[in-house]
Amino acid sequence: MEPSFRKSSEHRRKTGLVHVLSGDGNGKTTSAIGIVVRASGRGMKVAFVQFLKNDVSSELAPMQSMGVQVVGGARYSDRRGREGAPAGFMDFYGGSFKADERDRRLVADAFGQAMAFASSGEYDLVVLDEIFGAMRAGLVSEGDILAMLRSKATNCEVVLTGRGATPAIEAAADYVTHVQKIKHPFDTGVTSRSGIDY
Repeated sequence: MEPSFRKSSEHRRKTGLVHVLSGDGNGKTTSAIGIVVRASGRGMKVAFVQFLKNDVSSELAPMQSMGVQVVGGARYSDRRGREGAPAGFMDFYGGSFKADERDRRLVADAFGQAMAFASSGEYDLVVLDEIFGAMRAGLVSEGDILAMLRSKATNCEVVLTGRGATPAIEAAADYVTHVQKIKHPFDTGVTSRSGIDY
């Protein structure tokens, strides 16, 4: 079925807004990817910058095939959990993650690229996936994130995801959504499943 609209630059926004997707529930990245798909479907130029996750996330290759600029922010862990899930991701949320110098360099590089995308005026949408996780790990500061929001091009929409958005960042955003966990299979020992959770 052909879409009833056509991809063109007419869908570019003059004013880009800021989204915060935070909270302890599942689906923050999934929601951001939905925005990416919509924007890309309208012919917008999109960048997706992912922090603290290995490159095993199933969404990365399809986004690249849609023309999305994808940047990975950290190796996170060279170990693997069950079903190939990045063990480091579990370690981070379990409180045992310790960033090393390689993590710091990779996150700093990815954050620099995100800032460049957002301030260039060329990108319609820039997603910083798990940026709040990077902030909680001490790899980027609240001040850095606020400075990036202040310096973004007027037309650029920005989406920030992860647990632990601060009141100051929420105040700077236009959309603030808290995803709340009511029930999750992780609590009964079921680990992340490829193709569903990552």
